[in-house]
Amino acid sequence: MVAQPPRRQLTVAERAEIIGMRKCGATFVAIGLNLQLKRNTVQKVWHYYEKTGLVSPPPRPGRPPIFTDRDRRQLKRYVRANRVNRRQALSDITATLNFDVSDWTLRNELRNVHLNHRIARKKPWLRPAQKLARLEFAHEYEDWDFEEWTRAIWTDEMAMQTASNEEKTYVWREPDEEYEEDCIEPTFIPGFRRVKVWGAIRYGRKSKLVVIPENIEKGKKLDAETYLTEIMDKELFDFWQEAMEECGQVYVMEDGAPPHQGVASVRRKELEQVGWEG
Repeated sequence: MVAQPPRRQLTVAERAEIIGMRKCGATFVAIGLNLQLKRNTVQKVWHYYEKTGLVSPPPRPGRPPIFTDRDRRQLKRYVRANRVNRRQALSDITATLNFDVSDWTLRNELRNVHLNHRIARKKPWLRPAQKLARLEFAHEYEDWDFEEWTRAIWTDEMAMQTASNEEKTYVWREPDEEYEEDCIEPTFIPGFRRVKVWGAIRYGRKSKLVVIPENIEKGKKLDAETYLTEIMDKELFDFWQEAMEECGQVYVMEDGAPPHQGVASVRRKELEQVGWEG
């Protein structure tokens, strides 16, 4: 059996040529031979033009969409409702909303409403009071210019874990929701063995990394006296002096951790007399 050539849609130019030749008195057979088309095809084009006055029929509507605009709004509201819904599997979303669609179709519809499946950003968990304190800090220093920020020294301690849980959590979110409360994965102090370190940075400079001595077996953690002797009187003091020589007056930004208080506060007041601003 001889294979039939694939069918194709006539272009608007071909249809217009058929109509023009017919208006000039050419027969259907002659037009077909000239354009290498079947007589029946030429005849259909002409009859459609006679009936409607249109050279080409309107585009075909195609298959109707499975999701309506209302369905998409419902889907978006549901997924963004809370942190649990943002972490649901496609099959669970389909079952809850009673959508008779495949996982592939649902994923495409989520993309259509700008909800993509992304790994949740990890961010330290903050209490409401801590969030408020950070907001107040931002308001207090929002008018600082570039030069003032270059004279700020930022310090902090962190624990590097000897083991951790690397499991990734995926959430449904829009591109600008990366750090929304529902879209992040909070991190907490774990029960693994840790090595605690301290460091400081300022514009274009980094301090040395200081390993903080901690006797974890005996439950002894970083205290104010250790912070004073191992950090303030050593690396932080040297880093601060270097900044003073380069920039003049500098600001040392420390958080309100308990080890920064006590005897460390006394030393901080002594340093303020020679230009320390904490």
